[in-house]
Order: sequence, then structure tokens, then C-alpha cells
Amino acid sequence: MVEAPGEEKKIIRRAPAIQLPISKLQENIGRVALLGTVVSKNPELSSFALDDGKSSILVLANDPQQFELVKEGQTVRVLGKVWGSGNELEIQAEIVQDFSKINRELYNKVFG
Repeated sequence: MVEAPGEEKKIIRRAPAIQLPISKLQENIGRVALLGTVVSKNPELSSFALDDGKSSILVLANDPQQFELVKEGQTVRVLGKVWGSGNELEIQAEIVQDFSKINRELYNKVFG
């Protein structure tokens, strides 16, 4: 794209992901970062259940390659958008990161 002389380039910024435990999710929260263990996978929906030790939530993976890399029992961090309402919340994953080597105790002290 070529800019016309004197035209300003607009930068679109994404809202930051808020680090939260699954139990504190609400429908009015935009982007979140969740840490948990993959407890089950559903290849038909490209989804998996994420459990943080206190609550669990369904995560929908947009990227089939990303879904294939996720394994049951793996610790991951999911960055994504909260969808749904009431007790029917789910996460539309934007990024799924392998956090298998993270020190969960230290992580929980820092991010509570």
C-alpha cells in the first residue's frame, strides 16, 4: 500500500490479554490469558478442555495446526477472546503456547 504525501498511517492496536483464573471469567471481558492443563480434546470441533486446577473451560482452536500440536496432559497458555454468556462461556483461541516447562508454583505466585 502506498501512502499519499501527508497521509498518516493508522496503527490498529489490539487490547491486551488479561491474565485471569478460569473461575473469574465473565462475558464482558475481551481478551484473556489462561494457564492450564489440557484434559481432553475434540477433533470434530477442533476444541479442548482446559483446567487450571479449580475450574475448566472449552477452548476453540481456530488453527488446525495449532490444535494438532496440543496434547492431553500438556500445560498450555491460551490467549483468546471470551465468548458466550452466564455459565456457557468458552474461549476463542488466538494463540496457544506450550508452557510444559514452566514452574507453575512460581507462575502462580507472580500472576496469582
